[in-house]
Order: sequence, then structure tokens, then C-alpha cells
Amino acid sequence: MLGRCHECITKRLLAATIATSILVLTGMHANAATPVTVAAATAASPAPAASPTPTPTPTPVTSRQLPVPVYYQAYTLSCEEAALRMALAYEGIAVTDARVLAIIGVDWSAASYDGSGLRWGDPYTAFVGNPGGSEVAMTGYGTYYPNIARAAAALGGMVLRAGEGISAADLYAAVLDGHPVVAWITYQWVTAQRSDYVAFDGRTIPYAGPVEHAITVVGVTPTTVTVNDPDFGQYTVSKTVFESSYATYNQMAVVIS
Repeated sequence: MLGRCHECITKRLLAATIATSILVLTGMHANAATPVTVAAATAASPAPAASPTPTPTPTPVTSRQLPVPVYYQAYTLSCEEAALRMALAYEGIAVTDARVLAIIGVDWSAASYDGSGLRWGDPYTAFVGNPGGSEVAMTGYGTYYPNIARAAAALGGMVLRAGEGISAADLYAAVLDGHPVVAWITYQWVTAQRSDYVAFDGRTIPYAGPVEHAITVVGVTPTTVTVNDPDFGQYTVSKTVFESSYATYNQMAVVIS
């Protein structure tokens, strides 16, 4: 009996051991069969390239007023000298009409007539006649761009441009860029016919009678021009009026920096 019981116990123990082994192996296989989920690494998509910021188109400047002081001419006919004084004052250079005239020089020769018509001095080389005289009485006349440009340089100013044929558009552009302009026009903007004369030195002089005048252009808008007139002060005229008068002396001007 004891032997059989011992055998029974042994068999039971052996059966239990086998059962346990089977359970362990079954569990291992079950674990092996269970799929392992691995998170796939998703590659980051590249960020879209930033669009370049468009450069804003600058708004064109069409109006400007320069703070040029107003000076009146010291002599009856020293409009060109006073116009230069104003332009130079804007650059911080103080002068007088008399000083400008001293640099330019005065040709005191009297006007006369011969078979070819009027003969007088050359305003391209000096001031013609008496600065305190009269254009109407022909005791004085004036001077032209080479002398004003020469005086400006001698007094420390910088001349950007001087001559004839300086278009109204170029003149306006100079003012918009910050440069006052001495310009030759007819007195009080009258319409005058040219009647050129021959100077004593043989040069043909642009002449329209006793109406030669010079002003300083100090402001521009799309439709108007502001001037410092050495005889009447500061005021505004239309571009149409300005351009008609400005054409009389071949669009003569001196641009000061």
C-alpha cells in the first residue's frame, strides 16, 4: 500500500510538473505570437519656403516747397543778383547784390542803333548797362546765366547745371530734389516777341524788349510753380504760365546745390 501511495504521489508530482511546464511553454508561445506594435517614425515634411516680401514701389514725389528766404533786389535792375542771393542763402551763404555785381562786372556802354538795329553790351559776359537804370529807357538791362553761375561758384556755391535748353521738366525735377533754381522769365509773365540784337562783340543776344527778369524757383506741385520774385515776393503761378514765359529766353537757368 505504501509503495503504491508513494508511486501515486510520485505520478501526481510528475503530472503537476509536466502541466506546469506545458503552461509555461504555452505562455511563451502566446507571447511570441502577439505582434509588437512599433510606432513608425514619420519623417517631418520640410516647411514650405517663405515667399520673398515684395519691395514696395516708392511713391514718386510730385510736390515740394523749399524754405528759401525772400530777398528784394537792391537796385532797379539787379533781379538776377537778388535771385542768386536767395538761392545761395538756402545753402547758408550770405551775400549782397553789390558783391555779386562786383564779381560779374558791369559794362556801362550805352545802347545805340545802326543799320542792323540795336547794338548794346553782351549780357553773357557782364551786366549790361546801369544796374540802377531802366530797361524801358534803355539805360540798363541785365545779365545772363554764365555770369550768375560764375558768381555762384566764386561765392562758395555749387552749380549743378547752368545754361539754355534746360527743360521745364528738368527744372521741376531739380526743385523736387531740393535744389533752388535761378530762372529767366518775362517781367510779370507778359507774352513778348523776341527781337534779338547783336552785341558790340558780335554775339547775337536773346532779347524781347524791356521785359527781361529773373526769379528763384522754390516750389513745385503737379500744376503750379512757386517763385521768389525779387520785385514782388513769393507767389505761385500755373505751370502753363511759367513755361510760356520761361521759353522766351531759351529756357535759361542756373541750378544751385
